[in-house]
Amino acid sequence: MSKLAAFLGRAIPTHQQKQSSHLGDRTIYVGASDIAGCPRKAALGKQSPKGHDIKTLLRFSRGHAAQAMYAEFFKTGGALFNEEVEVKHPQFPEIRCHIDFLFYANRQTKRLHIVEMKSTDGIPDEPYASWVDQLHVQMGLLQLTLDPEVEIGGSILVVDLNAGTYREFNSYTPNKLVFNQLMEKGQHILAAMRGDCAPRTEPGILCGYCPFRTGCPSHAVGLDLPSEILEAGRKYLVLNEQKKALDTRLDILKNDILTFADGAFKGASDGILINVTSVAESVMIDSFKLKRNYPDIFDQVTKPKAGFVKLEIKPFTPLAAQAA
Repeated sequence: MSKLAAFLGRAIPTHQQKQSSHLGDRTIYVGASDIAGCPRKAALGKQSPKGHDIKTLLRFSRGHAAQAMYAEFFKTGGALFNEEVEVKHPQFPEIRCHIDFLFYANRQTKRLHIVEMKSTDGIPDEPYASWVDQLHVQMGLLQLTLDPEVEIGGSILVVDLNAGTYREFNSYTPNKLVFNQLMEKGQHILAAMRGDCAPRTEPGILCGYCPFRTGCPSHAVGLDLPSEILEAGRKYLVLNEQKKALDTRLDILKNDILTFADGAFKGASDGILINVTSVAESVMIDSFKLKRNYPDIFDQVTKPKAGFVKLEIKPFTPLAAQAA
């Protein structure tokens, strides 16, 4: 390991700890993100905190960087807001949240707007359910601490720094029924943290990042897919079928062009350039013959090939439905 790599291996965790210091000791309270996620992950994370690898810490730092960047944008535009506003439940202070941005028109305003910020690789068509639940926890807790006449709104600002794009999912307002259900979930997590009950599981799109996935009952073979993953699978199937149809059409168009070109060709009209070139014949090694006839040489010239993750998604009919 180089000196720079070793240095960053120490500096990045220290930086992340400093960036998150405003959150306090997260093992003693249940936050909005805990309630929006899986109760098992939240409870076990409080009982046995796990460290994060550098890749995860860098992803967290990207979120902090995006929030700092947009805070400067808001200030430059003259917006009035507070950052990282902590709000505790009046009766259960162990349940609390930290609001990324709380906007107001003036100090005497009767209208407040919460913005929950998310930094992602690719912006989804719709906000994830966990994002919406997190916002509802924030709006509900804030509502409990304010004059009933204060109007509260909320939105989710999703930013893709790599692509240079952003999108706001807007028009959220407090919902008492949703908030009460989320508070029940928060109480359940608190009870599980104390060891009073076994935590429930709620599999979702972030299961792949969970340090407690091993042994989780929701990942036993044969269990139903989480709703978000099921919807992602459906969209994948639809898009894959569209891709097949497009590939077929592309092959037909390609054949038309190659038939016209009849070999090497280059031409352009109205902003379209077509360039047809030939790739010369080449020689390749038959690894099967090499290993069979020259095993000693084969061992000297080969090297390990990294494995990869294979995804298979296809229509599925349960056996019970087939029998019916």
